[in-house]
Amino acid sequence: MRRDALAFGEFCLDRANALLWRGGERIALAPKPFEVLCYLVGRPGELVTKEELLDAVWSDLHVSESSLAVAVNALRSVLGDDRQSPNYIETVTRRGYRFIAPVATADLPAIERAPEEETASVTEQVVDRRRHWRVGRTGALDTLEKALQLARTGQRQVVFITGEAGIGKTTLLQMTLDRMNQQGLGVLHCSCNELFGTHEAFLPLIGALNECCRRTDGASLLTSIREHAPTWLAQMPGFLGEAERATFQHEVFGATRERMLREFSDLMEHLAVTRPWVIILEDLHWSDFATVDVLSRLARRDRRASILVLATYRPMEVAVGGHPIRAVHQDLRIHGHATELALDRLTGTDVERYLSLRFSSADFARELVERIFARTGGHPLFVSSLLDHLVAQGALVEHELGWRLVSEDAASHDSMPRDLEGMIKQQIDHLTVDERCLLEVASAAGAEFSALHIAGALDRPVLDVEQMCEDLARTDRIIVGAGMTEWPNGSVSGRYAFQHALYQEILYQRLAPARCAKTHALLGAGLEQGYGPQAAEIAAVVARHFELGRDFPKAMHYLGAAAEGSARRFSTREAANYLSRALELVPHLPPEFRVTTRLKLLLQRAWAWRASGDFLNSLQDLSAIVAHAAENGHVREEVNALVDLSRFCLYVDRRQSLPVAEQALIKSRAIDDAAFSALVQGNVANLKLMLRGWDRENADLAERASALITGEQDLSMRLRRCSMEMVLEFLRANYPACCDATTRGKELARLVGDVYLFVLYESVEAFAQIYLGEWGQAQRNLVSALAISERNANPQAVALCHLAIGWLYSEAEEYGSASRRAEDALGPMIEANPFTFFVGRNLLARAYVRMGDLARARQHLDAMERRMEVDRVPMESLVIPHYLLTCCDYWIAIGDLDRAQGSASQFHEVTSAAPDRPFLALCYEAMARIAMLKHDAQLAGGHLSAAMSILRHARLPHATWRVYRTTAGLYESLGQAQRAAKWRDRSCQVIASLAETLDPNDPLRSASFFDAGRDTGPDIAGR
Repeated sequence: MRRDALAFGEFCLDRANALLWRGGERIALAPKPFEVLCYLVGRPGELVTKEELLDAVWSDLHVSESSLAVAVNALRSVLGDDRQSPNYIETVTRRGYRFIAPVATADLPAIERAPEEETASVTEQVVDRRRHWRVGRTGALDTLEKALQLARTGQRQVVFITGEAGIGKTTLLQMTLDRMNQQGLGVLHCSCNELFGTHEAFLPLIGALNECCRRTDGASLLTSIREHAPTWLAQMPGFLGEAERATFQHEVFGATRERMLREFSDLMEHLAVTRPWVIILEDLHWSDFATVDVLSRLARRDRRASILVLATYRPMEVAVGGHPIRAVHQDLRIHGHATELALDRLTGTDVERYLSLRFSSADFARELVERIFARTGGHPLFVSSLLDHLVAQGALVEHELGWRLVSEDAASHDSMPRDLEGMIKQQIDHLTVDERCLLEVASAAGAEFSALHIAGALDRPVLDVEQMCEDLARTDRIIVGAGMTEWPNGSVSGRYAFQHALYQEILYQRLAPARCAKTHALLGAGLEQGYGPQAAEIAAVVARHFELGRDFPKAMHYLGAAAEGSARRFSTREAANYLSRALELVPHLPPEFRVTTRLKLLLQRAWAWRASGDFLNSLQDLSAIVAHAAENGHVREEVNALVDLSRFCLYVDRRQSLPVAEQALIKSRAIDDAAFSALVQGNVANLKLMLRGWDRENADLAERASALITGEQDLSMRLRRCSMEMVLEFLRANYPACCDATTRGKELARLVGDVYLFVLYESVEAFAQIYLGEWGQAQRNLVSALAISERNANPQAVALCHLAIGWLYSEAEEYGSASRRAEDALGPMIEANPFTFFVGRNLLARAYVRMGDLARARQHLDAMERRMEVDRVPMESLVIPHYLLTCCDYWIAIGDLDRAQGSASQFHEVTSAAPDRPFLALCYEAMARIAMLKHDAQLAGGHLSAAMSILRHARLPHATWRVYRTTAGLYESLGQAQRAAKWRDRSCQVIASLAETLDPNDPLRSASFFDAGRDTGPDIAGR
């Protein structure tokens, strides 16, 4: 027991946990009304002025007294209090309020509630007096019960419940939930609402998870989400404290849609270990495509799990609108992953039973059933709506002795509406003018709406609008109560929902074009004002209202914000769709804004595609920018797009990279901006260094460009600077400076959420660390990057991580492990990226040469030569030294010393022209081995002396141990055992220093390469 609660009447107020109880029932209250109640109950019997309440509850906001009045009305509604003769809250005219009920401190029991008792949505928590009228569906309920029993055994079940509008899909779900509520199940109830074509990625699922986490038992679910689905928690910022947000953003860096799909399945399978879970996906014909992908992924997983998915949709709407749910449904059914429950109309017996329950008379039911069934054909919504209509018309009247049919004419076959649409239209026609006007505006707001939202569009006080809505809901006309709404600006009001989507659709059709546009514009403005700085949270909805309201600049602004929101949900397809919609609106802008806006949107979409790894779509958008900018004389934008295009082509068709970059350079001469011109020039120089090898002039140009843009804050320019410095310092063999550039590049890649770019920087840094002898740091960084890549299901990044780790293993002479990693990582899709292709094939050629499998090595060397000579795809300068060294080793191993010498000469030509000290040393080492095989000890000694002179002035253990080992082999071949032992010992010392950089538990430490006592005799074949 806890004595921290206040009791009044039949209620108990738990202020510590922000809960209001009536007996064992929790009463839903929005935050502001709850705060008002706490303040009043805390001062029983005292007059509390309006000003005092406003200062206490809305201290950080400027609101009018109407917000306070709405909050008090909400309290009276849940307390069942009457304004005229109150039991709890008394109004003191023009001054404030007094809480008049006796208040006492009470023991608050730790009420044990089954979690399933709280699974209902806010709408379902409203008293539903029609619930006991539900009839029929016995066969359907039995089918669902069997599916649940199978799910309990660990056989996941997916049931699609299909049928026309009003056929009773929602009612069947409610009947099913009523049965399940006592069975200890977890329920995730997701509703897809019609938002006039606005479907944000994963929104129904995110909303349902938010709702579940707010329940009294939500803490455990929140913990599970944090552990198993962090990308989903990232979409629920209200559950993250300020202190943990930065750390959490690091955890979800680079997350992708694929990761979100996987994590949702992981979460549900984890939850289903302790109890079965039912996932309800209602009205999937209105869902976003990402939610459909979640359903498909969850259904196809092989792991046993006690999960039952109930998904509803309208087949006709899906067929007409081209929604993918039907195709997914059919594919799942064909492969045995799903079943279908197609609902039919009610039978005559079912309708008679319904009439009997509704009117509490079997005799009256028999009297009515024939004419009702004949007109409706047993269509559930038509049946209930027709009866509502007859009651409203006075044809059916309740007397002391029961219900009677008092107007045969009104209930005659000719007088009754002929179909459901006609029925609904008659119901609407019998409303007052004000009621129709209100509901027509509400239909533009959505399937659910608040009095707060539509009051602005109606230009009427919120209290008046709310009262009209309450009256309509109380008399079961068109709408029902659906809880409360509170906006970020502190305003509150009742929330309502149309009894069925058909009501909303028919009412919306009544809006004439001009009135419809004005209504949407006002609704958009209302949301914008109510949400203020937080309007971006509902950007898609606000954008659609402004779009339909023909306020195109605002529509485009919020479409851009919606795209950013989708990107945060790792759904680039939805982000691109929003930007595409914004592009379609460009012709509606004033002429002077069209070109710049179009260019900006195309660039935003290009980078959205780029972040997801979709280079082809990205290149198309960049090409469109180039053409449009050129056509309209926007030279700077044209040049910028050409520069981006030249960089993106590296990963698709690098043959175009330099020509495009040089085109940008020519165009840039018309721009009087030294820093910008230097950047364009530096981009050309950087690409030439990457694709054509070292050149002093290009190096100077790249260095000058980097210096000129050092202070730039533009993200793309900072990324370009990092790329230029990375390549420049790597080719200079200034590996510490290279690592500094890659570290800054990785930080920027995190900012843009680009995992592949992050891993690209990480892999280059790993090679630099390998050459510096920092093997342990390289291994740790690559393992971390691999985990990020796998978590985010980025195949190119995963492959590149495996290849970089494979290189480290090959340096430790673990060639079997290295080749297996490479073989597993590569494939046609991965090798479409030239960088990955050349890194992977070089690794395989090297490993197979060293293992003596020369036939396989030749295959990979041939593949690289075809790509370079036939396809004209250049190999990166960063990789060429490895290729040339492997060619030397291959010809040495094959015994063709003339070709080996030719490869060595080419190797020397490349490395001597650049400040590439480690590979020049390795070139001399390879030439020494060739000379030894030709029995020219003097020439071999000269080459080794040249290598020693390079290594003497630099710490380059990657090359040093090899040179020392070959030197030992030379002396041994000359019979100078003591000198040979000295150099062999030096080689072992360097190798031991490499081992010391690895973590004590790193499996690589067990490689025989690190065996200090092993035989390190001559290996002039290079193996």
